[in-house]
Amino acid sequence: MSIHTHSPALSAGRSRMRAARRGVPAWALGAIVALYMLTVLNRELWTQVHDALAASRGTPGFWLLSVTVCCRLVGNLVLTLALVTWPRIGKPILALLILVATASAYYADAFGVHLNEEVIQSIFETQRAEALALVTFGSVGWMLAFGVLPAVLVLLVPVRFPPMWRSLGQRAAIVLGAALLMVVPSMLAGRNYVYFERNHRALYEVFNPYAALSGTFHYLQRDVFRPKRSMTPIGTDATLAPTTSGRKRVVVLVVGETARAENQSLQGYGRETNPEMKRAGAIYFSDTWSCGTATTISVPCMFSDMTRAKFDKPVAKSHWNALDVLQHAGVDVFWRDNDEGCKDVCARVPNDDLTNARVAGLCDAEGCFDDVLLTDLPERLARMRSPALLVLHLKGSHGPDYFQRYPAAFNVFGPGCDTGEVQTCTYAQAVASYDNTILYTDHILGRVVDTLKAVPDVDSAMMYLSDHGESLGEHDIYLHGADWDTAPSQQKHVPMLMWLSPGWVRDSGVRLDCMERRRTQPASQDNLFHTLLGFFDVRTTLYKPDLDLLAGCRA
Repeated sequence: MSIHTHSPALSAGRSRMRAARRGVPAWALGAIVALYMLTVLNRELWTQVHDALAASRGTPGFWLLSVTVCCRLVGNLVLTLALVTWPRIGKPILALLILVATASAYYADAFGVHLNEEVIQSIFETQRAEALALVTFGSVGWMLAFGVLPAVLVLLVPVRFPPMWRSLGQRAAIVLGAALLMVVPSMLAGRNYVYFERNHRALYEVFNPYAALSGTFHYLQRDVFRPKRSMTPIGTDATLAPTTSGRKRVVVLVVGETARAENQSLQGYGRETNPEMKRAGAIYFSDTWSCGTATTISVPCMFSDMTRAKFDKPVAKSHWNALDVLQHAGVDVFWRDNDEGCKDVCARVPNDDLTNARVAGLCDAEGCFDDVLLTDLPERLARMRSPALLVLHLKGSHGPDYFQRYPAAFNVFGPGCDTGEVQTCTYAQAVASYDNTILYTDHILGRVVDTLKAVPDVDSAMMYLSDHGESLGEHDIYLHGADWDTAPSQQKHVPMLMWLSPGWVRDSGVRLDCMERRRTQPASQDNLFHTLLGFFDVRTTLYKPDLDLLAGCRA
């Protein structure tokens, strides 16, 4: 008679072995996730691939080019997943990639948003309130159905990993196969594919999860892990030219948010969206273009002495900007913010963040209307010594919840779009709500001008310039942040205007007839740095008269 004993450890080990044999092979799980991403989470990618290839239809090599493009994209994804599917960490990484790809797919499908470096940078640097504005019932439902549920299934499914050496062999074979899939067809397609790749790089900005991974990597490399540079002063020779009038000089610079030129009545738009500025006789520059299509680029760029063509954000971040140079020269500078921060532009000058202010009638849990910037404007200007520059950073027309950017009294154009899911509204509704934000911004500018008019013994000027524009559904694109070179004009053509008091015109010698001619000539955010220096007659070798909007019109 034989007696068989079974230890608990032995039984547990056999149970794990049986479970392992019943598990899904690791390569199969990777293949299933890849197939899911390619078919469900990359619909916008395949739509754009189809449209991009349409131009080559009927040409020699069309079918080879089409196969090459598809092989390149499929091979890229297979290669990525093969490199992360390892024991212990493989399933969590796959689940995380599904969540990232799902979020990217939602905003690509719903808003036509491309995940380029500017958008990734905006995601990392945005404020809590701005981020929450993008969290809607539609986005949450999408994430639960197409992101969270598949991710949980990946985490729960048992996976079978072969022994180490066999696993390395399988992985090497997959990686090699994916590499061949990417390289061989493109070699056969030759220069047809080279031209296609060069002209359609934007496809990779809607390729999930490649776009998010690539954009995050480049953002971290460029802005986070890049060695910190010491601050470099520029314009240290800046001095103020002596004045003869003896009058106090004040400039109010209003930095707009997400306002596009197309919807300004001063630009010729059908709706009267700029009645206050029209009544004030503002000088409107009708051909003005932004430096970027996102605040994180445009605001640092417009205050930098670098032009858009040469702008480098890390370099700009380590150098003085226009505010620093003006302060060094002797100008009393102050920044007031109601948007998503000054992006380090105001880091070395006195500043006030009002985004979380508590002012009855102007602020709630969602933030404050831009009138909060003007609550004590006369007193603030009176306290500043001459010459003075006050910068007001508006929340302006920031979307997608345009309806929350203005008080009820400015709900003039309608019916509007009363949801943050602007893509679910008609084009007319989205435009109506957006036009109300432009009308409200005009009201803010009108209040600034009225405040300056109330002190006629002060030479005063007001300048307004938006950071970038906005897409409202044209070409099925919403919001902003597209690559500047390929972005639609709605995201780059921005409003810019000036109001000059009679005393300023008299004492500075500005000829208004000349300014009337200048306002239709090309302008851009490159002009701001030198125009600000010109406002205060700052003498420095940095100053370029040809970029000062007023230089050619001074007597």
